Amino acid sequence: MAKAGKGSKIVVWALVGGLVAGLGGFGVTNFGGSVGNVGTVGDTPIPIEAYSRALRGELDALSAQMGTAVSFADASAMGIEQRALGQVVIAATLDNEASDIGVSVGDTAVADQIFTIQAFQGSNGEFDREAYKFALDRAGLTEAEFESQLRRESARTFLQGAVTGGIQASDNYVNLLLNYIGQQRDVTYIVINSTSLPATQPMPTDEQIEAFYNENIADFTLPARKGITYVELTPAMLVDTVELDEGILEQAYEDNKDKYFTPERRLVERLVFSDTAAAEAAKARIDSGEATFEDLAAERGLELADLDLGDVAQADLDAAGEGVFAAEANSVVGPLDSNLGPALFRVNAILPEQSVTYEEAKDELREEFAIDRARRVIEQKAEELNDMLAAGATLEELASETETTLGTIEYYDGLESDIAGYEEFRTIANGLTADDFPEIHELSDGGIFAARVDGDLEPSPIPLEDVRSEVVLAWQSSEMQAQLRTRAEGLKAALEAGDMAALEAGDMAALDEVEIQTAENVGRGQMLPNTPATLNNHIFEMEEGVVDLVEGEEKVVIVRLDGVSDPDMESEEVTQMRGFLEQQAASQTAEALFQAYLEALRSDAGVQLNQAALNAVKAQFQ
Repeated sequence: MAKAGKGSKIVVWALVGGLVAGLGGFGVTNFGGSVGNVGTVGDTPIPIEAYSRALRGELDALSAQMGTAVSFADASAMGIEQRALGQVVIAATLDNEASDIGVSVGDTAVADQIFTIQAFQGSNGEFDREAYKFALDRAGLTEAEFESQLRRESARTFLQGAVTGGIQASDNYVNLLLNYIGQQRDVTYIVINSTSLPATQPMPTDEQIEAFYNENIADFTLPARKGITYVELTPAMLVDTVELDEGILEQAYEDNKDKYFTPERRLVERLVFSDTAAAEAAKARIDSGEATFEDLAAERGLELADLDLGDVAQADLDAAGEGVFAAEANSVVGPLDSNLGPALFRVNAILPEQSVTYEEAKDELREEFAIDRARRVIEQKAEELNDMLAAGATLEELASETETTLGTIEYYDGLESDIAGYEEFRTIANGLTADDFPEIHELSDGGIFAARVDGDLEPSPIPLEDVRSEVVLAWQSSEMQAQLRTRAEGLKAALEAGDMAALEAGDMAALDEVEIQTAENVGRGQMLPNTPATLNNHIFEMEEGVVDLVEGEEKVVIVRLDGVSDPDMESEEVTQMRGFLEQQAASQTAEALFQAYLEALRSDAGVQLNQAALNAVKAQFQ
């Protein structure tokens, strides 16, 4: 007889939490008929309530993850049925094996587990039979049923521990990983970019443009598309037709007066003294020219940043406000009372008050209110337009009889021009088919639209005259890359020969336009400055002494691998990494072994599922 350990207690807590918090009376009494199981593993049944509980737990977990209630249909599309069924099949598989080999947990171990579950404890922290009975009643379980479940769960935990316990990662495997992660490279490299080329690049001839276009026709071809006809109505379309009462605008101006009026403000610094006499003496030194404001701050060990109050209004300075705001710019006033004591204030600048009159603000207010009014008008029209569509009106008829505007678009996923600039339109258009009936949908700015698929369009080249400027830019980019590659190949030969003097005396005198650089101890994943993102991976695939070219956008790197260094296996960093890798590898091995064990048990015992019972459970969630 196996005893339940600490691992079993953790699983029991999860089980009880699911029963008490999640089941909520959703038990076998919800299902009609005499069907009690959704399947069997060997001789062990899979209770219908277990599958129900697993489904409810998956649905609640998904809703919590999404931050909103998820419908069963949506959750089902995300795979919760398979996950829930997998849970109960695993549990039944382990129960069947435990029964076959005689693994069980005694009454004392079950009682010990029950006594430690907080849901079953009273206010004094001790086991409370009434709390125990109440919690089980809520879950639709009897004491015998719950204790039987605890017994089975402990046996499952014992089996899992017997299979996966004591697994350790192979030293050779961990050393291989450490060497892969910790290896470093020493390299010499030269970056060739557009600064190495003439500042003015030639323009292609018409023949070159046409040839480049034809050779790269795939880059200038529209993908498969949908021909879509749509109507739209946005607030901007109605702004000029909306009538607004002048009194509303005037009241809005008064209600938001602070938005249109900024009082005078000043940039001020403050130096506080212990008493008025000290402040007066300091002010006298400034007035006589003996010291500056900066000198006084320095004598106190203060930086000007310590004294800066920023831009302030008169009310921000309390009792000192009147005196400071009576002073001129670039002057020092005081002593004046402050909330920290007597102080000298330096006024660095005066920011004059700013005001916007009603006449100046009226156009902005009108547009703001007109847009808001237009949104409300569109809200009211949306239902009317939907009714017209439901009654058989075409989009063309809607456009002729209402304020909506008719348009067409050749839409493909990724297009963001015209009405496809709205995410809401793209979402609908991506799923729209020729069989779908046009419906009114909302746009983010308060507008609405309805769309119809007229047909599917095959991929087709964009006429050269429509993309001529793009072809020219692509040709120039290609030519630049070819020039960079040619220049780099010339330097590569010198670097391969290891003759730096020859390189420096070559066609790039004194290397004015390029720089030979070296980098030592480059780790895997470490980026070298101004190099292509692929360079790091490349140098970790090179042989020592080899010179290669690595191309990026508008640059080519000539790189030579100078050395390879293995990690110091005794260093603190590698020792810490070893512990992490050993734990991770052992966990992965244990998981793989346990999955293989489960598969072998299922294969030996055989799994039978009752699809009618499964459907009956799912029907309760729909």
